[in-house]
Amino acid sequence: MPSWLAGGWTTESADGSWVEEWWTPPKAGLMIGAGRSGKAGKLDWWEHTRIELADGKLRFCALPKGQAGACFPATRVAASEIVFENPAHDFPNRIAYRREGKALFAEVSGKDGANVQRWRFRLVD
Repeated sequence: MPSWLAGGWTTESADGSWVEEWWTPPKAGLMIGAGRSGKAGKLDWWEHTRIELADGKLRFCALPKGQAGACFPATRVAASEIVFENPAHDFPNRIAYRREGKALFAEVSGKDGANVQRWRFRLVD
């Protein structure tokens, strides 16, 4: 389990756009997460997430903004990085997290790395 992911994470852009994620510490093979994004005081997106141990393997599952959920098996697990992939999903197909000190880097992309979106979060103290 990526215990280094636990905590509150936030980022803001100069134009007032913001993104936040929260992750619980792992317990009993499960981390529960949530995310939301918007601009100024307007909410544009939210989702419920989890990282779970299923059949001896880690997977990331998301339930975005009331839509049908999807799961992504872990394809790379390292000391401070984890990558999940589901080629059958429409978008994204790949979700990656990497921690460096008090910074968290997140990236989602489509098939063959198309439509890459990246965020650099700071740990909320």
